[in-house]
Amino acid sequence: MTRAILPTFPLIILGVVEPLLLLQAYRVGIVNPGAYDYFTRQLPPDLLYTTKSTQPPEFSPQAELVTLQLVNVLLLLAGMAIVCCFSKDRFTVKGYCIAVAFADYGHIWAIYKALGPEAFWEFGKWNDMVWGGVLASVLLNLVRWGVVFDVFGKLKDGEAKVKTK
Repeated sequence: MTRAILPTFPLIILGVVEPLLLLQAYRVGIVNPGAYDYFTRQLPPDLLYTTKSTQPPEFSPQAELVTLQLVNVLLLLAGMAIVCCFSKDRFTVKGYCIAVAFADYGHIWAIYKALGPEAFWEFGKWNDMVWGGVLASVLLNLVRWGVVFDVFGKLKDGEAKVKTK
């Protein structure tokens, strides 16, 4: 019986690398003062603050709550990625890839919306968080659609084969 039905390349990317990146982001955001740092680094200051002040906004209890909830969702996504990518059910694997592929577009749109169209296209001013958010989403999205359309090969047969004598 096979352990995973995904071909090796997408299994490593979606079932190992992506969950590790999500767990790292969770760790960074959950450790104090991680939530504040995670919050303020989401967008580059020189693109975000258009007033004369270059100070980040106050880290209100609401901002802390939303930031901590966000990093908790990263923990959830890491677990879901592992479970779905190592599933032996084709519907689960492909359904997961389709759902998360569409979520990638929402992730990129959120960054676009927060930066605004002019700042979004100023790649030279992006910080590591914006690069990571956009570039990781684009690359992972390509792998997800590659799985859906069998670019990396068909999903293996996940059913246990019973030998008859």
